[in-house]
Amino acid sequence: MSFPQYSGKQELTPYLSPEQWVAYLREAAGWEGLPPLRGVILTFSPGFVDRVAAGPGWQELESPLTSSHGFYVLGEGASAVGMVGRFGIGAPAAANRLEDLAAAGVAQFIAIGLAGALQPEMGIGDLVVCTEAVRDDGVSHHYLPGAARALPSAGLTDRLATELARQRRPLHRGPTWTIDAPYRETVEELRHYREQRVLTVEMEAAALAAVAEVRGVGFAAGFTVSDSLAGDSWSPHFEDPLVDSGLDMLVQAAVQTLRGEPDPGGNA
Repeated sequence: MSFPQYSGKQELTPYLSPEQWVAYLREAAGWEGLPPLRGVILTFSPGFVDRVAAGPGWQELESPLTSSHGFYVLGEGASAVGMVGRFGIGAPAAANRLEDLAAAGVAQFIAIGLAGALQPEMGIGDLVVCTEAVRDDGVSHHYLPGAARALPSAGLTDRLATELARQRRPLHRGPTWTIDAPYRETVEELRHYREQRVLTVEMEAAALAAVAEVRGVGFAAGFTVSDSLAGDSWSPHFEDPLVDSGLDMLVQAAVQTLRGEPDPGGNA
């Protein structure tokens, strides 16, 4: 059996587009659309979003596009950056948010969040920049055929890595394994990806990279290590202060990266 089950669907015309949804919101709710933004940060921890949004400069923006999970803006005019969270975890939820926001005019996205380390030299709170994502999710294959891995935007990824290198924290750059069934990560798979020098495991990056490629928008992803799957048993450290401070470093670097000059051609 092939996946998706309808072969070649990636080249076919979707019945419903995100542009149609945005147009419906404009008509039904009288929505005037998003303000001009340098880009949007996607993140997945509700507590973290609330903590960042309570900080200096962030303002909540009421919008029917994001009314169920909150949308925040830092700055005004040409330097404004958005942040969205509290929409859940996993590839489907994240992909839908990127689709809607891209249709509303956002051209650059950075996803930041937690990831499990697959390599023993990686410590809790270490920072990671994703260079490619193993497509073990259920979303990316509906967008792109073929390749085993999805690629984030090279220029935006390089700029994010440059910003994160300013932090006093170990920084790794490499592949991630995206799987949206965390309780089906098997010992054999973990061994396989460790041997391939895949750095982390998480639930969204491959799908977001695939959607971004299809929509012609920039995408990059950064993680902080919250748990380790590099040994014989799982080692969780989600409450470690290094995890929170790693997320803080990621959001600061994401803001600065998005405020930089986009690369020409839409592949920021």
